[in-house]
Amino acid sequence: MIDAHHGWNLSFKPITLGFIFSLILTAAAYRIVTHYHLSNTVLTAAVVVLGCVQAVLQLIFFLHIGLESKPHWNTMFLLYMVFLIIILVGGSIWIMHHLGYNVMPTMDKLHNMW
Repeated sequence: MIDAHHGWNLSFKPITLGFIFSLILTAAAYRIVTHYHLSNTVLTAAVVVLGCVQAVLQLIFFLHIGLESKPHWNTMFLLYMVFLIIILVGGSIWIMHHLGYNVMPTMDKLHNMW
């Protein structure tokens, strides 16, 4: 589907296709969330999968990952970025969880105060 030798980078075709696919995936995620088509755990998994598919499609269609002659540097930078995002988001969630656990009083502590 992607052909670097026939002007794929010079046309609006990948941008248009990427935009249409992104709209379809966003509408699908919106539909399954707002109309309660799935249970909670399956819904979460489906939204995560749709988000990952959309991220990969945007990397291919908008950033043209994999079309350059030496994609090793781009792949290395992409993996480094993903690693940093996992550390930042995971660390933030971990800190917020432990703050909520350690700072918020439990019901037993509230009853003992009165």
